[in-house]
Amino acid sequence: MKKIGNLLIDEDILLAMDDYGRKTDLLQEFYFEGNKKNISLEELKLKVNDDLAFYVPIYDVTHRRYAAFSSLLEALWHGDKDVKGNGKFFTNFKRFNLGQLEWVYLFYAFRLCGSGINYKPKSGMFQEPWGTHGFGNFWIIDQIRQGVFNIEDWLKALEDRDIPFTNNKGYLLPQFTFEGMNKGHLKNFILRYSFNFVNQLLMYITRNPGLSIYEITDYGNDWLMERGFKRQNFILTAFAMDLAEYYPNLINRKSKVYAGTNATKCIKQLFKKDKKMSEFDFINEALGFLANRYGAERYDVEDSRACDPVRYFQEYQSKDHIAKNGGKVYKNNTILKQIWGEEKYYEWASKLK
Repeated sequence: MKKIGNLLIDEDILLAMDDYGRKTDLLQEFYFEGNKKNISLEELKLKVNDDLAFYVPIYDVTHRRYAAFSSLLEALWHGDKDVKGNGKFFTNFKRFNLGQLEWVYLFYAFRLCGSGINYKPKSGMFQEPWGTHGFGNFWIIDQIRQGVFNIEDWLKALEDRDIPFTNNKGYLLPQFTFEGMNKGHLKNFILRYSFNFVNQLLMYITRNPGLSIYEITDYGNDWLMERGFKRQNFILTAFAMDLAEYYPNLINRKSKVYAGTNATKCIKQLFKKDKKMSEFDFINEALGFLANRYGAERYDVEDSRACDPVRYFQEYQSKDHIAKNGGKVYKNNTILKQIWGEEKYYEWASKLK
């Protein structure tokens, strides 16, 4: 273990993270940053030298905005300048169609409904995004495509909707319980509480510019628990990270964050504490190290250098990825297999589950 600051770092795993980072940087530069080095797809494949990273579009980013689960927000925010080309499917929409409150409500509802997470890649001649990773079932998008841009009408449409309005494939929807109801609890929460909740969040944020991402999570959780609801750590953290990306004047992009389950697993494999500190401070010191090393922010690397690597080391690919790849199941080419040998590597990777 190598000591850096208050952290002890596993040098083998750090080497593997650097190797993984090199691959994701190559893919991000090629697909999302204009391929400024003007390399061909074949050259890219040779440079990446990793079938899992090359053929499965999960392991292809350093910066959170380019991740598939942000594709919808990128398409709406950037329109015809969206680097993934999804903005062209919203020809009737411009960023100014929504005010700040509508945008903030959209961010929250999108994360609440799990609509960014389903690991289904694009396919077909026209590469339409509907139902794919980042574009899961989400009733507000149906409304925006119909030219409806205000929250009151969005909620009215949800009230009248009898078909599913969320996407929980690969995601556990938050649990609500209302007395006297045997179904429709999430829908009831959205209809009765979500507007007031988001409005309170936005007032807190605008009155306290420069808040940390974790402070927004804490404030939101306090509001929910005061009313008898459960915490929404994952949702509120993702929501606050969206705010940091699109409203950096309101949120401190360099702030501390809460890490998800997979990210925490990865961090604890790579780092150990060198001195007594809280779990929160340990996680954020580790994320700060990763952010500095890979030229990003904590809210980027929580996903791209902590959460995604867990799946990469486990060689995760969804059944939809496998189907798109002609039934092939790809393996990674992590340098850990060379350092440790495959038996030790797979024994270690299995412990990440």
